Amino acid sequence: MQAMTTLSENVQPVISLVPRQPLKAALEGGFEDARGAVDQIERFFQLLPSKRWSDDLLATILRSWKATHLKMLAIYGLSCRLQRLATAQQGEVRDKLLTAGALNAETSYEDLGLDFDGHTHAELYDALAAAFLPSTHWQLDRYLLPEAAEFQHWIYRNMVVEDVAVGLLTNMFSEIYNHGEYTMALPAFSGFADHHYDFTPAAKEAALTYIRAHIEDETEISHFLVVVDALEKYDDAVTRTPDFEAARRLFAEYLTRLGRVMEALSQRMLAELAANGKGVTAPHAGHLAPN
Repeated sequence: MQAMTTLSENVQPVISLVPRQPLKAALEGGFEDARGAVDQIERFFQLLPSKRWSDDLLATILRSWKATHLKMLAIYGLSCRLQRLATAQQGEVRDKLLTAGALNAETSYEDLGLDFDGHTHAELYDALAAAFLPSTHWQLDRYLLPEAAEFQHWIYRNMVVEDVAVGLLTNMFSEIYNHGEYTMALPAFSGFADHHYDFTPAAKEAALTYIRAHIEDETEISHFLVVVDALEKYDDAVTRTPDFEAARRLFAEYLTRLGRVMEALSQRMLAELAANGKGVTAPHAGHLAPN
């Protein structure tokens, strides 16, 4: 049985692919500086298979986790900003900015279903949710944790309001984080399904397609590397000197904000376990194999 690897174990091989050593160090430093948040994130996925959660708690998990992903509008907004900058320039600068915008836009191809008969990742997420909680009430905002709403707002502002470099760094980090998180999420949700639901193999496969789609063919790794390229093109176009210390702080802030979401979810899960007079009785998620 395949163990659930940690977030750091999942992202380290991807970080090693980064050509610029200062950026590589900033990524590693961001994870180091937010070690407590990383622990909270890992704890959430360890807890997930522990029991069949109440409908209200499961709705909160599904609504709040969704808010930390599916950032197509923010990606589009950032690409539009780069295109708008490009139209005010000429020659090589214009070409580099247009290329940066096009590269950034590549991170939403799969989300928008461009090569998958129009099936968007939002649809796949809804299918995941429906498999575990057939009612659509989980989509109501009352199930959106304040921490998740704040994280979602912060991501959007970073990419469409703050400095363009901040937007590119935010998108870049989201892609490497997503790779690490989804790699943990697959065994966690697989174990949750196996222990508490009666899915047929085909139904389980369909339910977990959203998560698998981000892992198979190294989708998120490719997205991460393409934004690394986009940032380089942008830096060249505007003759920007990268501030890698600021990038490190941004990466740590991303994890810290997301850690608050996962901590809030974990506290609700632990409270429900305690109310039912149970500890974590299901096998630890680290010993669950994705089927």
